[in-house]
Amino acid sequence: MKKAILGMIISVAVIMFLTNPSQDDYSRWVGKQLKKDQNVLIELGVDLAVVPYVRDQTSRTEAYFFSIYRTKLWNNKEIVAIGMFDSFYINKKNIEKIKKID
Repeated sequence: MKKAILGMIISVAVIMFLTNPSQDDYSRWVGKQLKKDQNVLIELGVDLAVVPYVRDQTSRTEAYFFSIYRTKLWNNKEIVAIGMFDSFYINKKNIEKIKKID
């Protein structure tokens, strides 16, 4: 029983390590979030301006099994996201911070 539990823990740790998303994955993900329900012109602007901005303004803290992304916004706010299992987890209010310019 103990070996089975240890094997499961090791398996999950290996999967988390292998699916820890990169900073480029994060930038593309933010772009996709901003392009939802937008017109073609806005989508083009996101690809040309916002995605490179996010890439430049984001710091990544890697913890091997997951990463923490901190993005400084143009309105002196910061959003924090956690990346693991090839996904990103962020409070929905943080996405609204990105969309809303003060």
